[in-house]
Amino acid sequence: MPARHSTHSNSSGWQRRRRVSPCVKPLARVTSRPLADSPRIALMGSMQPAPPVTARELEAAIANDELTLYFQPRVNLLSGQVVGSEALVRWPGRNQVLTPDAFLPMAEETGLLPELTLRLLEYLARACEQLRDDAAREASHADQDAVRERHDRRGSALPVSMNVSPAELESGLVSQRIGELLDSGRIGNRDIQIEVTEAEIMSHIDKVQYDLQQLTDMGLRLQMDDFGTGYSSIDRLSQLPFDFLKLDKGVVKRMSVSRQSLDVVRSSISMARELGMVSVAEGVESAVTSELLTTNGCEEAQGYFFAHPMSLDDLRDFCAAATPLGGSQIGLLHQAALDLLRYRKTLVDALYLSSDELSPSLRGVIERRCHQDVADSRIGHWYFGVGQRLAAAPLFRDIEPPLRHMHAAGIELGGLLLEKRRRRDVDELERQLVCFDHQASAVLGHLHALERELLMERLRQPVN
Repeated sequence: MPARHSTHSNSSGWQRRRRVSPCVKPLARVTSRPLADSPRIALMGSMQPAPPVTARELEAAIANDELTLYFQPRVNLLSGQVVGSEALVRWPGRNQVLTPDAFLPMAEETGLLPELTLRLLEYLARACEQLRDDAAREASHADQDAVRERHDRRGSALPVSMNVSPAELESGLVSQRIGELLDSGRIGNRDIQIEVTEAEIMSHIDKVQYDLQQLTDMGLRLQMDDFGTGYSSIDRLSQLPFDFLKLDKGVVKRMSVSRQSLDVVRSSISMARELGMVSVAEGVESAVTSELLTTNGCEEAQGYFFAHPMSLDDLRDFCAAATPLGGSQIGLLHQAALDLLRYRKTLVDALYLSSDELSPSLRGVIERRCHQDVADSRIGHWYFGVGQRLAAAPLFRDIEPPLRHMHAAGIELGGLLLEKRRRRDVDELERQLVCFDHQASAVLGHLHALERELLMERLRQPVN
């Protein structure tokens, strides 16, 4: 697991006891900088309340480039790799480092927010340029195939996300400036990701939907932040072009002690998967939370357990020195089993309603399934995608034949349901459903067997 430094001035640290693969070193930051000078400690600043900020001070800070960005790495829980980071604005000085709560309200009240946003986008562009240069140097010195695979998986050298408000989106300022940066070639459309909090987006949904789509049309990926604090439904979410669902840190922190919070996290992960979104957990501060997220199929996470926010230079050192955590696919096996059961439920619903006209939504789902290649189905997307990291396991290879047969049986059954007949051949429908169930049971059995194998392998690992 990641090394954790104490807040004392010496360089000693401590680690929780955790089962890890003996061939995988923990994700850790290596730096020669004394801990007392670490940006993590500087970031904490004084424990005293922040003094009031005046508009004149903030305006001068923006003009004099006194604000800076810190970056908190985001980790893929399947591979253990750093796959991105979130940019967090900070104001050093005044004997402490001020966080946005101390000065953003003033920026909004005094009309300085547009100027601040433009300045932060410039900082972000510079950071992306340096990260891209690092990736180019890595590619020139490292194994080309490994580097290409890593970059293809995350979409750029290291994507950086930035939180913006609906007011900034509605003004067109963000999309206009990002468009200019893209046109100039300073950034690529996979270098920057935009975050908007759930509560804010739901209260301004009619005003900013066009602006969100505009960013998507530029090729940017969008993150819904603090999911679980607003009132969005799966229907509202399905109408918005978000690529990532970031679970609220409060819910994530409570999930190890609260059954209700754990249920919220589980349902949110499933919802994200249903909508084709990447689930990201914020506020991960312990091994228990990290492992609960992994076993429930959460794909990415960030928090103090992995790394505190850090300067760009330290982020670059962190990524260069870090070795992956021991990621696991055990949670995705569970999600694949749920995908199978949901697919069967769709077919059962269609059969139950087959004496009547199928609803447009149900007909649309069946039609899409009937024209879908097995690799494009939800289970197939996992099996032929990230699941291939398990390809050496015989139990994994056993999944493919019944998966293909199940997919074919589902297409046959769906085709019968879509036929516009006054009376359908019930015996033929039953035969196809039995065929589907037979293959689905085989797939489910192999998924459970592979899950058991991964679980037992983990339990047999020595405790460090």
